[in-house]
Amino acid sequence: MGKASSNKKVARAASTSGGRTAGGRTPWVYYLSIAAVVVFGSAMVYLSRNNRLNKVNTNGTVQPPVVGVDHWHEAYGFYTCTSASKGEFVPAFPYQVDPQGIHTHGDGVINVHPYEKSAAGKNAVLGVFTAATGVTLNAGELKIPSFTGYAGHDYHDSDSCGGTPGRVQVTVFPSATATTGNLWTKDPRLVPLADQAMIVVSFMPKGSVIPPPPQPRIDAMTTPLDVPSTSSSSDTTTTTPGATTTTVPGATTVPGASTTAPAPTTTAPAATTTAPAATTTTAKP
Repeated sequence: MGKASSNKKVARAASTSGGRTAGGRTPWVYYLSIAAVVVFGSAMVYLSRNNRLNKVNTNGTVQPPVVGVDHWHEAYGFYTCTSASKGEFVPAFPYQVDPQGIHTHGDGVINVHPYEKSAAGKNAVLGVFTAATGVTLNAGELKIPSFTGYAGHDYHDSDSCGGTPGRVQVTVFPSATATTGNLWTKDPRLVPLADQAMIVVSFMPKGSVIPPPPQPRIDAMTTPLDVPSTSSSSDTTTTTPGATTTTVPGATTVPGASTTAPAPTTTAPAATTTAPAATTTTAKP
């Protein structure tokens, strides 16, 4: 009896292809629940993937410098020893064109305006600049290529600086007015570039005082020629159409005063009436 009943139930289910319940009704609640689970699961997978991609892309798009938006300037210098206690700055690298947007115009300033993500955000580091200029830089070596005015040189940690072992190091100055910098202790290629800051790569004995870049480079950084300046009201002259300016010879121009001479006024000289001298006649007796 039980076995026959089970067989009948299986037969009924097969005849309806599983699309209806024993009572002949479509299980819409069941189907809608399955559909909701599928939609919700797909949405969660999409959001998770999108979130992961955003984290990856943030490395070069959200954090400044941003491609096509930011244009930074940072003064730099390469300072190498001439004795155990003194050094000199290598001449500024000549102008060069790079495909990533971190380069110099030959003025001792690093221009940071990324053309692509590989040089933007957290990727805007010193290593991109040294690669553009042909410099080899790592934790123990500084190799500066030759160019006009400089013969080039290869420095290694422990090479002699006037009888004292030298070392490759990077000093970061946080602003244009800073006279004391901070020693970078990690991979020198990973030093982040910054706007209106200064950076000096040096080969000097450990503990040496590293100076900021030369003043002309700092000036070129604070007043860059490749960024349009906005004229202030003090150096802007406004000319009113149709106005006539008359310059009076010998006149002194007072700042803020109008340079238009007032219409000349003709003043008639005051009339002077001179009474004739009185004549006194004395009658003869």
